[in-house]
Amino acid sequence: MSLPVFHSPQAAEAVAGSALTLGEDVAGHAVRVRRIGPGEEIDVVDGHGVRARGTVSTASATALVLDVTEVTRTPEHGPRLVLVQALAKGDRDLQAIEAATEIGVDEVIPWAAERSIADWPAKKAAKMAAKWENLLTAASLQSRRSRFPVLGELARGTGLAHRLGEGTGDSAAADPGGEAIFVLHEAAATRLTAQLRDLDAGSTERIVLIVGPEGGITEAELEALQGIGARTVVLGDTVLRSSSAGPAGLVLAQNSLGRW
Repeated sequence: MSLPVFHSPQAAEAVAGSALTLGEDVAGHAVRVRRIGPGEEIDVVDGHGVRARGTVSTASATALVLDVTEVTRTPEHGPRLVLVQALAKGDRDLQAIEAATEIGVDEVIPWAAERSIADWPAKKAAKMAAKWENLLTAASLQSRRSRFPVLGELARGTGLAHRLGEGTGDSAAADPGGEAIFVLHEAAATRLTAQLRDLDAGSTERIVLIVGPEGGITEAELEALQGIGARTVVLGDTVLRSSSAGPAGLVLAQNSLGRW
């Protein structure tokens, strides 16, 4: 059975055979909420791949001491999986990134598309980004991840293509040695599964899946993305909501890569 998992940057300092003292940020939740006490085993992760496992020797609401028995490090695998999630009403965007985290996404980029109904006004952008960041952390702990997804900065409209293009070069998506960028689009003729089957995963750095808003991606946005080599793909015969399209695409990618 999986052990309770807590997040602390201090996990990076853990050494097997020694004691690790964790502060109130971990102790408060572990003791007051999870009712963790001396003699129980827990995992502590740093969010960057380090997992420290041990037995609690002392526990209070302000400090918890862990006798570390094992320290492991999860390597960063490739290709990295990136989800560009358009902002959506009714917290469907939050549902999408929560499921994506459980599935194994490596990076999430919020996108205020031209037809997005929801938005992050400048005065609330930091607060909304923090909300997404907190959800990524919570979903990572729930799914027992030691390496958490990275949250990218908000992209707007056709600026998304410029953002992605900065890291790929003008035709990297068409070049198997760069990034593979896929726009999930209901009018596409090619299925994502076919594109993933033909992908040279060993030399591809990132697989980027782009999910548009409820109103769809505009022609200007689509042209800009195709200009950096992005390909339009369809998942299947049914049209999915913005909350489920990204996670469904990630499942197909994980399966194609042999991880699932």
